[in-house]
Amino acid sequence: MRISSIVRPSRRPIPGKNSVRYFFSRYRSDRPARSWPFCVVAAIGLLGLPAVAFAEDSLPHRLYSIEITGDEQDTAVSLTFDRDPELAVKMLRGPERLIVDLPATAFEMPPEDVLPNGLVQSIRYGAMDQQRSRMVIGMRGPFTLDGPEKELREDGRYTVSFDLNLASQNAFETALKERLASASVVTVSTPKSERLPSNSPERKPFTIVVDAGHGGIDTGARGRDGVKEKDITLAFSLELKRQLEKIEGARIVQTRVDDRFIALNERVRIGRQADADLFISIHADSVRQDYVRGATVYTISKKASDAMAARLADSENAVDSVAGIDLPEEAEEVSDILLDLTRRETKGFSLRFARKLVDSMGEVLLMIKRPHRHAGFRVLTAPDVPSVLIELGYLSNDKDESLLQDDEWRTKAASAIAAAVAQYGEVREASLR
Repeated sequence: MRISSIVRPSRRPIPGKNSVRYFFSRYRSDRPARSWPFCVVAAIGLLGLPAVAFAEDSLPHRLYSIEITGDEQDTAVSLTFDRDPELAVKMLRGPERLIVDLPATAFEMPPEDVLPNGLVQSIRYGAMDQQRSRMVIGMRGPFTLDGPEKELREDGRYTVSFDLNLASQNAFETALKERLASASVVTVSTPKSERLPSNSPERKPFTIVVDAGHGGIDTGARGRDGVKEKDITLAFSLELKRQLEKIEGARIVQTRVDDRFIALNERVRIGRQADADLFISIHADSVRQDYVRGATVYTISKKASDAMAARLADSENAVDSVAGIDLPEEAEEVSDILLDLTRRETKGFSLRFARKLVDSMGEVLLMIKRPHRHAGFRVLTAPDVPSVLIELGYLSNDKDESLLQDDEWRTKAASAIAAAVAQYGEVREASLR
């Protein structure tokens, strides 16, 4: 079970920029390791003591990746370590920053892969001294923080994640005071294989809505060989349903099981009426750049992450006009505190599920560069249903077009998505206890 909690922050001052870079260079993984830990380990070994454990404890933690996803309203940060890190976080003002204090850490991800995104304006990291490292995340404005949360993955690595939310100055000051006044331990979720059967009362089923994009008069994109997107998405959705049915306690609802047209607002309504825990919309679009290939995961955002995401959202949002349905006018923003809180929470769950999808699918499928993107897809607008849109691949690419019609690939891809759903379901259940 994973429990979100706070750890007491360090109050020591941050050194200058040059000292951060100096210490960081000493912990770079591509530099030779210092010899003294191994000499001590050898001496301890002669005394008959557990040298292996000492060697691991004496070496820096290894940080494999820093992933920043989301938009300027809600941003998720995910860190992947080789083993459990003792960490502390704190918020600072003037300017707004998030400080993450770590044990001695080797930052092994390529610096060019650590790109500011969403609320994150800048990110610096390095060693404070031989025992401590630090990350300084510069923010674009006042924010609130959910987390951190730790998760022990099945491959033995640890993921630490937290969500950053745009906030008013008053909300930021309140959160800052609360963080300074509270402290507790960050606990770790247990892998699925180590969990014991639950004796708790019967819970409502975990409901997943599988939405096969397009249909009927709306064919969607077409491949070079004439294959239609609506047929690709339906075949995949049926296979995904079969894979999801293997999850204990899962209930699967499909927006369509045959070749019929369904308006976008009707798809959203189906998800809400089903009281869905997840809404997964399946697509296989085409883009002008025929060299682009691989799967992509999209979440909702008013501002698109990039030009390609914006064009895809515009195209998908216009499909109702194919069937002669007038596009709805932009609704006025509803000023409702409870509804806003619901949307914010839902968006946070969507981001967490998207991260799990990218991890699971990336193990067996080719993913596009920067596989988690966001844009204003109308089909993802349910305020109370965590929703994602998956582009399985691109029919404008010959290799993707061939794979999308392959039965073996379809089963492998659907199985990877189902695995992510199962992991997300466990984590969300734990967070709601």
